[in-house]
Amino acid sequence: MNTLVVPLLLPLLAAIFGLLLRRHVPLRKPLFLFSSVGQLAAALWIGGQTLQVGHLGLPLGGWAAPYGIILMADTLTAIMLCLSAATTLAATAYSSAEWWSEAEHPFRGPLLQFLTLGINLSFLTGDFFNLFVAFEVMLLSSYALLTLENHGGQARHNLSYVLLNIVGSALFLCAAGFAYGTWGTLNFAQLAERLAAESGSNRVFFFGLFCTGVFGLKAGIFPLYFWLPGSYPTLPIAVSGLFSGMLTKVGVYVLLRLYATILPHDLTELHHLMGWVSVATMIFGVLGAICQNTIRSVLSWHIISQIGYMTLCLGLFSEMAVTACILYITHHIIVKSSLFFIGGAAAQLNQTDDLRHMGGLWKSAPILGLFFLAQALSLAGIPPLSGFWGKYLIVVEGLAQDKIAFVVGSLVASVLTLFSMLKIWLGAFWGEQPEDRSSPFENRSQSFSFWGKAAVCGALVTVSLVIGLGMPFFLEIAQKAALDSMDQRRFIEFVFSLKGK
Repeated sequence: MNTLVVPLLLPLLAAIFGLLLRRHVPLRKPLFLFSSVGQLAAALWIGGQTLQVGHLGLPLGGWAAPYGIILMADTLTAIMLCLSAATTLAATAYSSAEWWSEAEHPFRGPLLQFLTLGINLSFLTGDFFNLFVAFEVMLLSSYALLTLENHGGQARHNLSYVLLNIVGSALFLCAAGFAYGTWGTLNFAQLAERLAAESGSNRVFFFGLFCTGVFGLKAGIFPLYFWLPGSYPTLPIAVSGLFSGMLTKVGVYVLLRLYATILPHDLTELHHLMGWVSVATMIFGVLGAICQNTIRSVLSWHIISQIGYMTLCLGLFSEMAVTACILYITHHIIVKSSLFFIGGAAAQLNQTDDLRHMGGLWKSAPILGLFFLAQALSLAGIPPLSGFWGKYLIVVEGLAQDKIAFVVGSLVASVLTLFSMLKIWLGAFWGEQPEDRSSPFENRSQSFSFWGKAAVCGALVTVSLVIGLGMPFFLEIAQKAALDSMDQRRFIEFVFSLKGK
């Protein structure tokens, strides 16, 4: 069996069997953990192969390109698959820790697996129509998860998420229809070949701009981000950790794939427009975070701000900028997921995540304070943590291209990020413990739950520290991924070399 189908088969089978075993909790937990571990092992194997040979491909049903569905992977795909599997594993383990103190909805685990299926298919597909299918699998699962465990009036906060993504899906179909009607194909490789032949034409620019709007909405760039901050705080922590880490990054990944692999590289006006939109995304996102008073709201607004750094790399658009984008995506997925998980553990200790009613966690749970401090400083870009290196490359490349405004915007957003993370530190971890707060460690199930969550947080913090301190190794992989994704001629030749039956 070709390994490229494993990241798709494992979550699909786990979701189906999870639904069949919904009343057998002791069997469901190992099933979902096994699926996540298997996906991570497959992703690492795919990564090792792409580092050696560059590209992997599988024409499904024996139909060669451009007529059949193509699964393909390069180093960038492998990195995203590894991050998806690691985040799903962390969310599943965190969800298992929650089970010690409260009942988990029987549909949560299967829906998380269906969500991962859509995410992985988005990374592996080689054509626009199959990408649309992947997005719909992912979005339908996310709609269900948004409403599954909501209470009271929380569902109304998710209405904008559902409506905007339905509009985005309709626009996605319009973009695919425009591509097929204009160039007669939806295959990435053939589309890249035909777009290159028309480089500089108005319709190529329009197609790039239209797709930027469609996938920019999915990523949450300015001014299309307002669906995000109200939705993520209503989710259970295990689910919001996966959402915050992966969902918007799928949109960023598609934008990166679009700019690097499909569109001609000489769309200077589009790149410049993306740069200014990215600066606005960074600034408005971090200003929104400063105005919030709950941990999850602050972190949700930070997602928007950090997306701006990733898309700014597409605005600068060069080999170094694409490398910086890949490094920043890698850093952010791990750090943002872990911060949501740490916030959930802090909320368990305080019985709230409202910063106005928290305090004293540095004394009662110093290990949680250390975890938060490490990830908060990384998010702000303090060296030598993982968040510093992507920002450093962005600044270097911005100065090299004389894009001073972009550099200043990124530095201002970094300072404001540090300020808003200090707001969480002072509110939740510093200060005095509320007098009416009971200790969760008096209850055995609550104690098991907390330490299980802390173990997941510690694992992600360790990964983040390894990335930051082992940057030469990860930088080399990111550079390889950037080169693979930007080598359009090699990509086209590889896809058309795949033979059907």
